[in-house]
Amino acid sequence: MNTTLDFCLALHRANASLQLKLDDELGIYHGIGFNDFALLNLLAQADGGRVSIPELVRPLGLPQSAVLRQLILLEKIGLVVREGANDDRQAVLRPAGRALVNAARETADSICTEAVESIAPTAVEMVSAALKTLARTPTLALS
Repeated sequence: MNTTLDFCLALHRANASLQLKLDDELGIYHGIGFNDFALLNLLAQADGGRVSIPELVRPLGLPQSAVLRQLILLEKIGLVVREGANDDRQAVLRPAGRALVNAARETADSICTEAVESIAPTAVEMVSAALKTLARTPTLALS
């Protein structure tokens, strides 16, 4: 039995279940999926609501081409705009995007709070710290 592989598979299953639930609820109440929420939330937290497109790749876990496709769709519905030259292209959150992500954050927070209720708060803090460390490990760096 490989405990590290089991851990990674359990992490994947938990993430998949959480993403399905968030996709469902965010879609019903806000008309966006969890991946859209994650992108909009990153922009909302950024200085001036703007982030260079390559900087979105790692935190979203998507290749740049997928991030661009997602941005194009969000741009078409007026939530973001892409600005700048090709080498320094940035995604910028529009006021409608900020309003939507702020409302959607309450929905996402409620689901996440309910999802981790059965876990002791100290365990949540420990797992959260471990996952942040895992995300930054050099082994997971893209070439």
